[in-house]
Amino acid sequence: MFFNQKERHEQMARLDPRDTNGDGVVSPQEAAAYIQDYMSNASPEERQQILKDYIGGMSPDQRQQMGDAIVQSPANPVQRVNHEDPNDLADAYTRTAQAPAQNGQSPLEAAFGAGGMLSNPMVKAGLVGLAGMIGSKLLRGR
Repeated sequence: MFFNQKERHEQMARLDPRDTNGDGVVSPQEAAAYIQDYMSNASPEERQQILKDYIGGMSPDQRQQMGDAIVQSPANPVQRVNHEDPNDLADAYTRTAQAPAQNGQSPLEAAFGAGGMLSNPMVKAGLVGLAGMIGSKLLRGR
């Protein structure tokens, strides 16, 4: 079960979102897969709280870039997102993370994968940062 994978959570908790040069231990694609697993297994309340904390710490520019990354992915079921509304952005992120995989990738992985918005270091750092937040939360015992 996802929540019992202590080693994986420890690895994600050690992530430094400022490491944008690509030499980190966990790739953004791995972070996306980890986030997708969390979103599929966590309760709606847990998902809402972690995304509220995560999005609440973002600048308006970061929220816009995240919304753009989600909407621009052809694998994504979300066609529109209001990046100025944290609840709408959290809902879009959750729906993207929970959508069925296509071509071996979740829509979240595709939205933030190579060739996508990950060319933007701020978006990449945000994805990795969220994986770190989730890992830390799970190690603290949720």
